[in-house]
Formats: sequence, structure tokens, C-alpha cells
Amino acid sequence: MIAKTLARLLLLGGMLAATATPGRSEPIEVGFMPPEIEIPKTAVCAPRISDEDVITYWNNWDRKALPKRSTYETIRDMNRLRDIGAKRFEKIIGRMQELLPTIKANYTDEDALFDKVKLMLALGQSDEVRKQGLIQKLLAKKDLSTGIANTLADYLIQGKGVDPDRENGLNLKIHAAFGGNTDAILDLAGLTIRGEKIDQWDIEPELAVNMAFGSLVGALDEGICDRVGRIAREYDGGGDIVKANPVTSLAWYRLAADLGDSYAAWKVAEYNLLSEKIVKDNKVLLKYLTMAADGGNMTAILELGRTYAEGSIVDQDLKKAFYYYRIAEKAGNQVGLVRQIRLHEKMKDASPEDAAAYEAGLRKVIERKSPPPWAFARLARLIQIRDGVWQSMPEARMLLEKAVENGDVESRKDFVDLLLRESPDDAALIKAIDLLTDSIVNHGEINAIAKLERIYLCLTPKGPELASASYWSHTEDTAGNETLVLNATQAEQLSAVPDPLVIATLQTQALYGRASAMALYQRYLESTGHSEAVLKFWQARAEGQPGATAEAALLQFKLNLGRGQLAQAKQSIPLGDEPISPDAGLSFARFLIENYASDKQSLELAEHILQPLADQGFGRAVSLIEEIEAAQSHSPSLTRDAYSEAMERRGDMAAQLLLAEAASDVANRDKYYRRAIGSQRCDYDDSMSLAEFAIRKYPQDASRWLTIATHIAADDQWRKVKIGELYLSLNTQESVKTALHMFDEARSKGEAAAYYRLVRYYSDSKSEAYNPRAAGDIFVELLQRSDTAAMPEKLLMLNSVKPEIRRQVSLRVDIKALYERSANTGQPVAMRELAKLMLLDSKDSRAAGKAFVWMKQAAQAGDAEAMYLLSQSYAIGSGTRPSLQEAQLWMRKAAEAGNPDAAHMLVLTEAGTGG
Repeated sequence: MIAKTLARLLLLGGMLAATATPGRSEPIEVGFMPPEIEIPKTAVCAPRISDEDVITYWNNWDRKALPKRSTYETIRDMNRLRDIGAKRFEKIIGRMQELLPTIKANYTDEDALFDKVKLMLALGQSDEVRKQGLIQKLLAKKDLSTGIANTLADYLIQGKGVDPDRENGLNLKIHAAFGGNTDAILDLAGLTIRGEKIDQWDIEPELAVNMAFGSLVGALDEGICDRVGRIAREYDGGGDIVKANPVTSLAWYRLAADLGDSYAAWKVAEYNLLSEKIVKDNKVLLKYLTMAADGGNMTAILELGRTYAEGSIVDQDLKKAFYYYRIAEKAGNQVGLVRQIRLHEKMKDASPEDAAAYEAGLRKVIERKSPPPWAFARLARLIQIRDGVWQSMPEARMLLEKAVENGDVESRKDFVDLLLRESPDDAALIKAIDLLTDSIVNHGEINAIAKLERIYLCLTPKGPELASASYWSHTEDTAGNETLVLNATQAEQLSAVPDPLVIATLQTQALYGRASAMALYQRYLESTGHSEAVLKFWQARAEGQPGATAEAALLQFKLNLGRGQLAQAKQSIPLGDEPISPDAGLSFARFLIENYASDKQSLELAEHILQPLADQGFGRAVSLIEEIEAAQSHSPSLTRDAYSEAMERRGDMAAQLLLAEAASDVANRDKYYRRAIGSQRCDYDDSMSLAEFAIRKYPQDASRWLTIATHIAADDQWRKVKIGELYLSLNTQESVKTALHMFDEARSKGEAAAYYRLVRYYSDSKSEAYNPRAAGDIFVELLQRSDTAAMPEKLLMLNSVKPEIRRQVSLRVDIKALYERSANTGQPVAMRELAKLMLLDSKDSRAAGKAFVWMKQAAQAGDAEAMYLLSQSYAIGSGTRPSLQEAQLWMRKAAEAGNPDAAHMLVLTEAGTGG
């Protein structure tokens, strides 16, 4: 039948030869669509499987007998193994060739010799083939199959294993083509397209291609899908012969898929997935993707799992996603396991079962032959979160070491943190420095710069290496990586006097996802009148960024605090369930404790904020809860006991100092002190905490921490005053000298706290430095340097100094006039204090009335103490008519604004009314 068909085609080709167009070089358009056939209910063909699956299958073969599968599949696999890696699979292929006669009755000596030649050539033994004359032996055979004839023709044309003979090679190829060999026909068509004139071959390329494709279709046997797939690939790739036609290619792939080829089903799905060459059809995509997956195509299995995991073209179904990923895993595909881990990672916080599944997946993947390095790092983080950073150290160290050894750059940061966590020795420091330096130099990890600065400043055992620390600090500034921090005043001025560099830095860091920068940048956009679209974009971005909402609340809180608006500051504290960062939570709670100590609800709110932080082992949260318990006449020691386990397992620097403070012996105290050193953030607060602790327990280390704190303080004069106070507490001749020098330096730069500290120093009558005149001179200098707005705060200090010093100041300064000048500018504190001074003036009969006016203005301006005193004025009729209603109104306002006396009085009043 095929011979008759070819005869007719050849006759037609001869008739068309006169119309051939010589010299063409472009691929030709051939419209050869699949026939309409009734698709059998069961799969016809032997489906293709991946190279990986072929390799796995035959590597597991015992080589005793060929497996019970079709002869076609076995021979196809043998040829694929040879193409994948002849040297790698030489023994397997050789054994398969030996056993082929046991399953193929017509496997002739000619076939065996042909397979032997192909293997030898694939092994690079061309000279040996030529030496033994193996190809000549095959050429001498009669009635060669068209497939063998075409391959031998290629060897002759290429001179592969035989002396080159193009003429006889082409004649042999023409013989194979007339015999119906597809490859021979296509090769000759390709030569014709490129303009080569071939004797005895006058068939037009279009007709030749149709002949070739027609011969490929053939019968519905187990090889049909491979042959049909060949046609699809010719149209898919756009090679030298046939012009690419995705619609035609897709039609042939669909036919192969419908006949049972899972690889072809995947190609149909892939066409639709990419939707670059055709219009995407999700129904077709899902149908053939499922067919490919169910047929064992690994790429399709993974893609279908991803489809259900993401819910892209179907409803999200995690059960089905896990189902397909587990199929991949059972087949030995590591990606299937990795994707299960990724899904469990997203779900791990939903339930203990999900967390356990996530951990089990990580432990399973790290036991595989070539585990991904990141799996070690993620498992280390998981157990650190679950068991605490201190308890998990041995296992976490082992895991992170393996991650680093296997080239995971990201895990280096975690590994370095672990190395440094327990006051590292020289070896650990050297290793950490080497890893960080390599990360910067060879991997561009600029976040490692800050860690190097921390090492040189805070962790070197012999004390800070300031030159090296400064070098890395400067490098970080140059890299622009340091998080931009603005105080409340700077944030307030951002929109009024915008600095383009600051705005650009804020925007960049907000885009990075840094919550504090996002809060600052949003505030800037709102205050400068940007469009609604811009504001909505950043609002949506903030809502998707953990901690951004809390940071925005913290910024508003600080702004209110900076304006002296205590009630508004309290109202800006978030009450929702969103997690609050430790710094924000501690700021909120400390404010409530310091300003609303007598208000039960405020203390309850503070405790509500602090408890999650204490549960995580944050020592400052535990200390603040102790303050709350003390304020409520509870036992603070019980509080520390309640959180001791959390601090032991996962506690930060402050927690380690609390544990060291309570340690029962020196060995334990030393252990916790070392942990505190290793876990410090190397910032001002931590350095000062370490200094305060060292002064009490390790005085030989005090200078180290104070030197570090001084370096960090830089030009912050208020911080320098606090450092000076610690130097003063050491009470040595040298430390006192250092303290006074720091006070004087801060004083010269106008820092009010330095004046206060010097006044207190010279006011101590028990000290040899007692000098009331010097104290008075310093205070007068402070007043002379203060502007009108800041004057009331400075004057208030006079109430706490000794009478002799107040007398010294009063002789040189008219205090009442200074208050009056500030009051006239609208300063509430000045108004209040002026009113109090007027009430003491017995010579002025109108003093009470004047005092009432000033007090009411101060109260209306938001001063809590003025509200309380105004309430008393209404109650007793001082400077005004008595009014119980007004007295109660202002008493309540004073309590709400944070005045403790008013809050206490209100509680008593309401209790009495209720009784």
C-alpha cells in the first residue's frame, strides 16, 4: 500500500519538477493537518517519559532479563540512553543489545551489528569502526531496511567510521527515501530547498514533505505517538524545512495526546500556559494538563500542583496540590518535596499540625542526596523560634554550618549571629569576620557591613577597635544602607523644608519594605498634598507590610509627645491585634507607666502591650511589667519568675542581664553576662545597660561599655550627659574628671541636661565639690541662654534645688518676669507657674483673679496640672465664683490628661458617690 502511494507521489513529483523553484533557502509552508479519526477508548501508543525517568528505570534494572514491556519501548529506551550518555550507560546498553533476541524474534545479525556500530560511534570509537570495516560489512548486506540505509548514508556523507563518499551516500539516501523513510525524504527536501541539484531526485520540496509526513502517520500502533509527535515538532520549531505553524503543531500534539501520549498532552498544556503563539483556552489547558499529569509527565505533575496551590485557573485546592506534589516526591523528584515545604511554610502558623508538617518536610529534604542549602537554614530558624535561640544552639549551629558549606550566602548572616551570640572567642570572631567580608566583597551583601561594625565596636574581647568600627560605619553610610531614623521634630519639619536626598532615601527604603521608612514617607506624602491615587498606592503597600501600621502609630505617638500633648499621645497608641515591634511596644508601655501610673485602665493597656513581648523573652518588657506590679502593690519577683523560662530559652540582652542579676552563683552570672554581651544590638541603650550592670558586678568592664556608648553617642549631648552620670557613679578621681569634662562639653553646646547635672553636682552639701555660688552661676547662665519658649521648663528646676541656690538665682534674675514673658507667648507651663506665683503674692488684692485667668488659659491649652488646679479654684471659689459642675468637669479632664492627683481624686469621688 505504502509502495503504491509513493509511486503515485513520485509520478506527481515528476510532473511538478518543471515548476520547481531552484535556489530557495527559506523554510516552506506545508499545510498538513491531522486526519479526522475516531479516537480509541484506550491509549494506543507507548507514551514518552522523561529522560530522568528513563535513567531511573534502567539504573534500577537487575540486568538478568529484559523487563516485561513492549519491544518497541525497550528499543526506544536503549536508543535514548545512547543519546543521553553512551559512556555513562555503556554497560546497560551493551547488556540490552545482548538480550534483544530474547524478546524480538526477527532481531537479525544485521540489526545487532548496526546497534553495535551506533554504540561505538557514540562512544567516540570512529577509528575502530573504520579499522574493523564494520560499516562496509553492513553496506555489503542486501535488502537493508530503509532506516539502516538512511543512517549508513549519513555515515558515508559525513565520513563517520568510514571514508567519506558523498555520492554513494546520497544514492543510498535516495534509495531509503523511495523506500518511504521519513528522515531520508526530509533530508533530501532540505537539500533541495537550499538550492542543491540532486540527480535522481526531482520531487518538489512541498510534495516531499507531504510524502514524509504521510509516511509518518501510518497505522495506529504503539509507535504512532512518536511519529505524530515528530510532525508536531517539525511545525513547532520552525527548522530549515518546514515553516513554523503553532496551530498545526498544536493540532498534531492534541492528536498524540488523545492517543495516549502524556508528553504531547503536556505540550498542548504548555502552548496554552505560555499563550505566546495561540489564544489561551483554560478549559483545554486544564484538560490536557491533567491528562499529562495523570500519564506521569513530571513537568505536568508539578505544574498542575502549582495550579491548584495558587488557584490561578481553578479554585484553590491545597489537598489536590499536595496530592500531585506527593506523586512527584514518590517518583523521586525533589521539586515535589520542596513545593510541599513551601506550602507548609505559608501554613505553619495556622496550627501545630502544619508546623509539624513543615518541619518534617525540611528534615526529609536535608536527608536527600543533594539537599538545597536553604533547607538547613530554614530548619535552623524554625527550631530557634520553637525552642528559643539559646536552647537550640547546638542543633542550629550544625544546620547553619551545613547551609554555609553548601554555598547558601543568605544563611551566613544567621550563622554569624549564632557564632557571636555567646560572647565569642577569637576563633569564632575570625570566622565571622571572614564570612562577612567575603559576603561583602564577593556577593555584594551590604547588610553584612553593619555586622562588621558591630563586631569591631562591641564584641572584640580586648575592647572596642574604634578605627575599624568607624571604617565600616563610613562604608555603610557610603552604601546608603543604614535605615534613616528621624526624631519627632525632624519628621514634623519634613514637609515644611523637604530635603530631596532625605525624601529619596525614604522612598527607596519604603520600597524595600522597611516599616519605619514607610510610615515617615506616607506622612510626608499626606502633608504635602499628593494625589489620592498616590496615597492609596502607599496605603495598600503599607497594609501588606507587617509592622507598617504600628510604625505609623508610633510616629504619630512621638509627634504628639514632642508637642507635649499627652492625651493625644495616649489616644494614638494602637489597640488592635496587629503585632507591635518591641521598640514600639516598649515606647508605648513606658509612656503609660510614667504618665498614667495611677490610672488602672492605662496600666492594664500597658501590661496588655508588654505581655507578648515578655513571652518572647524581651527583658525590658519584663522589667516594665515589674514596675506595673509594684505600682499595684504586687510582688515584682513573681513577675520575673513567671517569665524566667522564656528569658532562659529566647531572652535578649536585657533578659540575660536580669538572669545574671538573679544568678545564684558566679558561674551562672558569668554565663548570662557573656550571653548579654553576645546578644546586644550594639546600640546606645544596650551599651548603657551593660555599663550600668558592669559598674555593679564587673567594674573592670565599665570603662569598655562607657567608651562604646560615647562613640555611639557622637554629638548627641543629652546622651553624653547620661554617660557622664555613669562615669560620676564610678567615683574615682579619673572617672569624676571625665564626667565633668563631658558635662562641660555638653553645656558649651547648650544642652540643658548638662546644666542640671552640674547644678546638682555643686549642690551636694555632702560632697567636697559643694559650691552654691557656682551652682547659681550655672543656673543663671542656663536661663540667659534659653529662649522664651523653653524658659518655663528651666525655671521649674528651681523648685527642686536647695534654698541657698534659689536665693543665688533670685538675686540676679526676676523669675516672675521671666514666667510672665513666656506666658504672654502662649506657653501653658509658664501660665500655670505664673498663676501659682501670683497666688503667693499677699500684697496684691487682685492676685487671685489674675491667677485664675492665667490658670484657665493654661488648662485650655492642655496643661494637665493646670486643669487640676483650675478644678480646685472652681471648687473653693478662688478668683472666681464657686461652681461644682465646672470643678467636676475640669477634674475629669485633668484625669484624662494624665494628672495622677486628679485621677486619684476622681476615683475617690466616684467611689463615694457609688457608696
